[in-house]
Amino acid sequence: MLTRRLALGAGLAALAAPILPARAAAPFRGGQTAGWYRFRLGAFECTVLSDGALDLGAPHPTFGGSLVTAEQVAAALRDANLPTDRLPAQINCLAVNTGRQVVLLDAGIGASPAFGPGAGRMAETLAAAGIQPAEVDLVAFTHAHGDHSWGIVDGAGRDVFPNARFAMTGADLDFWTAEANLALPEPLRTLVSVTRDVVLPRRARFATLAPDGEVAPGIRAVASPGHTGGHVCFHVESEGQRLLVMGDVANHHVLALANPAWPFGFDADPAQAAATRRRVLDMARTDRVQVLGYHFPFPGLGHIEARGQGFGFTPSPWQWG
Repeated sequence: MLTRRLALGAGLAALAAPILPARAAAPFRGGQTAGWYRFRLGAFECTVLSDGALDLGAPHPTFGGSLVTAEQVAAALRDANLPTDRLPAQINCLAVNTGRQVVLLDAGIGASPAFGPGAGRMAETLAAAGIQPAEVDLVAFTHAHGDHSWGIVDGAGRDVFPNARFAMTGADLDFWTAEANLALPEPLRTLVSVTRDVVLPRRARFATLAPDGEVAPGIRAVASPGHTGGHVCFHVESEGQRLLVMGDVANHHVLALANPAWPFGFDADPAQAAATRRRVLDMARTDRVQVLGYHFPFPGLGHIEARGQGFGFTPSPWQWG
């Protein structure tokens, strides 16, 4: 006998049955779109250009060195809900269109495989952002490390920015192109060798950038040595709006800010770098100036705040249009 309960159950079962014939599961697509983010800074049009990502290595001793334990570093990462076995880092370059010229602040890694398969995306990012490499008038470097400077050449050693001039501090230019430094131990020897191959054929196009000098109208260098001897930040200002491009003053949005005294394994002078880090972060916090972190989560824009004995990072809200 068909009871009301059985009839109701049959009806629900029919509703739950698939209406369409079964088919293969949808395939995973994988990959990401080229990363760029455009915003206005006064009269300037700025575009953060992603050159992809790299891995900074083991969290400890990359951060903290002998001053702290591996568990202290892992605990700081866990508290921020971040992985404790690796240090993924973005590569955030900045193009500034002043209305008169296009200035690129750092150029990424380029085609070199030295930093892993996730890096070297600048060509596709420029195309996606509608910026022709030939439109770039000036490339200024915070420093000469390969993940900031090697992107001015392609895989065949040809110019990526054929019409650009280049600017770098004399301290970095001299150190990273000196033939004598080919005798340094690895990995410095290889880093110097590749940088020489990139820079020396274009040496005539390089201007020496004063550590606190003007890069272009509205853009000036801010001396911030320690990560390298000639490292600079860039202060960009237009119509009262300001941005501090930090380069490698702080290489992680949690570890380097919460613990600015912790040494970073790639700093040339850890003590000087730590003092510079605290000074620059405190300046950004006090002046409430927006910052761009080169290795911070894309697009790397935000503000520095006081947090405990150190600092914290608050990302800027994403703006459309």
